[in-house]
Amino acid sequence: MCAACDLTPKPPQLKSTAPPALSSAPSGEVPGAARPTTAALNPAYWQDEHGDAEMLISGGPIITMDPNRPDAEAVAIREGRILAVGTMEELRGLAGPGTERVNLDGRTLLPGLIDPHMHSSMVQLNDWVNISPMNTPTVDEVFTALRNAPATSTGWVLAQQFDPSITEGHPVLTLEVLDRLVPDRPLLVLESNGHIAYVNSAALARAGVDKNSVDPPAGRYTRDDRGELTGRLEESSALAAFSQGLPFVTGDAATARIRDLLWHAASKGVTLLHDCGIGSIDGTADLAGLEQVLDADSPVRYRGMLVSTAYDAWMGMGLRPGFGTDLFRVDGIKAWSDGSNQAGTGFQREPYLGQKSRGSLNYSPEELAGVVLRAHTDGWQLGVHANGDAAIDVTIDAFEQALKAHPRANHRHRIEHCSVMRPEHIQRMVELGLSPSFLIGHVRWWGKAFQDRLLGPERTAFYDPCASALSAGLRISLHSDWNVTPLEPLRYVQDAATRIMAEGGEVLNASERISVEAALRAVTLDAAWQCGADTITGSLERGKYADLLMLEENPLEVAPTSIESIAISQTFLAGKACIR
Repeated sequence: MCAACDLTPKPPQLKSTAPPALSSAPSGEVPGAARPTTAALNPAYWQDEHGDAEMLISGGPIITMDPNRPDAEAVAIREGRILAVGTMEELRGLAGPGTERVNLDGRTLLPGLIDPHMHSSMVQLNDWVNISPMNTPTVDEVFTALRNAPATSTGWVLAQQFDPSITEGHPVLTLEVLDRLVPDRPLLVLESNGHIAYVNSAALARAGVDKNSVDPPAGRYTRDDRGELTGRLEESSALAAFSQGLPFVTGDAATARIRDLLWHAASKGVTLLHDCGIGSIDGTADLAGLEQVLDADSPVRYRGMLVSTAYDAWMGMGLRPGFGTDLFRVDGIKAWSDGSNQAGTGFQREPYLGQKSRGSLNYSPEELAGVVLRAHTDGWQLGVHANGDAAIDVTIDAFEQALKAHPRANHRHRIEHCSVMRPEHIQRMVELGLSPSFLIGHVRWWGKAFQDRLLGPERTAFYDPCASALSAGLRISLHSDWNVTPLEPLRYVQDAATRIMAEGGEVLNASERISVEAALRAVTLDAAWQCGADTITGSLERGKYADLLMLEENPLEVAPTSIESIAISQTFLAGKACIR
């Protein structure tokens, strides 16, 4: 996703104080992740000091994701925590006359699912015209939707989710085309990847951008061979001039949209979301909005990374790594090295098929290294967006320099998307202790486009190499990058296990398929580890929060191609049922 548009500091009234820096954490933990005491891990303590289990769940398969005890017959819960996991014989004594006994009746219980990379800021686009390939699959339908789109309250025509790489006919939105479709009102069309937008002449005039305008830092107003503007904007800094006057929602309307997103996530089996771009719309004010939404009634936990472009503002507010509570915690800094492979802006070692361009870095290698070094030195976890193989090279170099200058164990630095990931990348990441988070929907929806039209089969074979990464000892996660792809972790599991491409139905590099169990781990325990939350959630273990998911079928037993269709019965956050 793109970075910040308007990063004007607007300090929120935050309630918590910062815990110690990441470097002060014991081995295997990240500061800010609450650690159960030794007593709290003892069921006898809980029963003696707090009474019987409040809930005892049994009667169906229980997948714990705990490598020491992968399955169980029953789970006991008390005061929002898991009191015990084991056989019915082991747990029977924890139940009393007031214990609620929940019969799974053959349904499957497992930890609540985690999306480790999404963007709450995208709720701002909820009422933009949807011209995604799923909604408008042909060029004619895209053009018709734009021609008929109503203007917003500020006079702009706004559209989202455009993707020429997988829309039939591969429409090209030139300035001439856009002026013909919407001649008299400012028009802005955002690609689904969030890195590219298109504007017409009226929008250029409204924003005061012309052929003499200087490209903003880390962004581009693209021009043709004659130096004339094409209407294509690359990266968020180029969009900033056009954001003035857009009808962004604020206050109660904005928080209502985020709250709806949280409940939508819970309906998909999610109990933890990780936002990889807090501050990407309204700077520091975005943080205050999230804290307002994440109250006692929230159906999910929330973790997040702050945009690096507002680093001075975050530091000025006194924020430090791990700030917050178990319900909402800020634990990292997010940076961007390149753009989108499907948009041709991901930075590659070799040019895109049939083109001279290799894509672009958003910052010079030295600038990116500086961002990484500063945040790393201050104790933050970092997530750096890198799609192209050359961008991954530069990103690993930046991490290597920071870790050499300031060695730190258990930093849990991540490479976001890490799409064209070659064997040498994997080896270097193992050596440095980095981990990848894969936008696995790339395989399903863009795999054929990468293979045949954008990158070629050799490079595409390295796309999201889950099996190779796991074989080398890396911990991986799977994510949606919402709203780039739908927020539905069971579908991520299916995509990682099958790697079936939507276009044509072929499998993209079958050797990179992983087991369903491994894919589940990438949206539960290992995703929690990447988010610094594995001490409190991600597996069914004594002392962790009772963040649970109940499914109508067992994902380990159904055909992998039907996992996304498994019905979700209920989610529980700290033992409280969430689905309304």
